[in-house]
Amino acid sequence: MDKYMNLAARISSKGNRYRRAYVGAVGIRSDGATVTSYNGCVGYQKPELHAEARLTKKLDFGAVVYVARIRRDNGSLCLARPCPDCFLILKHHKVRRVIYSISDWCFGTIDFW
Repeated sequence: MDKYMNLAARISSKGNRYRRAYVGAVGIRSDGATVTSYNGCVGYQKPELHAEARLTKKLDFGAVVYVARIRRDNGSLCLARPCPDCFLILKHHKVRRVIYSISDWCFGTIDFW
């Protein structure tokens, strides 16, 4: 597993343990800095609370984003493709590429440009 995807998986378990999903995001900015975020509190389905949307506040033009979702029952990676709202937010913030988990051995990629 890529070191950034591994970091996103570790970040996902931070915060409130009663969240519906454990999603972590890691961004590599164009200056090489690494920034992280995880999804917000339970019970709210607002895109602003998603890990990807929260991460964009720390990104710059041309960043690469890694998103990992962890299953609550066994800790394995599962599908973390950004929702339509997060997709638009990432595109609006000029993110270059998003790499997301599909399973422990499979990852997907979205190239914006």
